[in-house]
Amino acid sequence: MAHDRHVLYEASVQGVDYDLDFLERVYRRHHGHSFRLFREDFCGTAAMAAAWVRRSPEHRAWGVDLDREVLAWARSRRLPPMREAAQRLTLVRGDVRTARVPRVDLTCAFNFSWWVFKQRAELLAYLRSVRRGLRPGGMVIMNMFGGTEAMEKIVEPRRIPASQSVDGQRVPSFIYEWDQTGFNPIDHHITCSIHFKLRGGKVMRHAFRYDWRLWTLPEIRDALAEAGFRASEVYVEGWDDEKGESDDKLHLRKKFDNQESWLAYVVGLT
Repeated sequence: MAHDRHVLYEASVQGVDYDLDFLERVYRRHHGHSFRLFREDFCGTAAMAAAWVRRSPEHRAWGVDLDREVLAWARSRRLPPMREAAQRLTLVRGDVRTARVPRVDLTCAFNFSWWVFKQRAELLAYLRSVRRGLRPGGMVIMNMFGGTEAMEKIVEPRRIPASQSVDGQRVPSFIYEWDQTGFNPIDHHITCSIHFKLRGGKVMRHAFRYDWRLWTLPEIRDALAEAGFRASEVYVEGWDDEKGESDDKLHLRKKFDNQESWLAYVVGLT
C-alpha cells in the first residue's frame, strides 16, 4: 500500500480542497454563485472530480484521461468509498481534445498536464475543444509554473508527513523529490521526474516522468484569445519574505516580480 505510486502522488502533490475552493471563488467572482457541472481534464486518479461531487448532491463531474491504468486505479480505489456519490462522477478514457462529455460550467487542467501539447497548433486545438464544451458563461482554469529556476536542472526534496490514502490505509511519512532533468531553451522542452524515498531505504525512482513544453503566461493568454475566449486572468501565489516561501494565497495580478519559482493559475472566460 505504502509503495503505490498513485497513493504517494496524492499525498505529496494534490491539494484538492485548496484548488476547489479557488475554483469556486473565481466562479463566484464572475457569476455571484458557484458552479455545478465540472470537468477535470488529465484527471489521473480523479481526486478533484471526486471531491467535487462529494461537496453537494447537486454536483456532477467528469474526469477525462488517456491512461487506462490510472483510470482503472480510480475505479477500484476511489469510487467504492464514495458510495452513492460515485454515481455523479463519470470517468472517461480518451483524448481530452475529442472525448465526448456533456457541456459543463467549468473545466480545469491542473498539475501542468496540458504542457504535453508542445506545438501551438496542438494547444489551440485543445483550447477550442474546451471552449466548445463549456456552457454559456463557462470558464477554463489551468495552472503552470515558471521563474528563473524553471529553466535549470534542479532537485527539490520535500518531506511528506504521514497521512491516509483514499481508502483509509495509513501512508507513512516519506521524501518526495521533484527532479528537473533537462531544459532546451530553443524549444522550451522540459523533462522532469518524481522520485519517492520511503522508509527502510527503498527508493522509487522515476515513479512519474514528464516530457513537456514550458509555456509562458503571454503564450497561453494569446492562445486563449485565439481559441475564442473573450478574456483571461492570471492569479499568482504571493511570497512570504520572512519564510522565503509561498504564502499559499492566490492573488489576481496584472503584474508581478519574477522569482526563482512561481505558481500561476490562468482563467479563460467565455
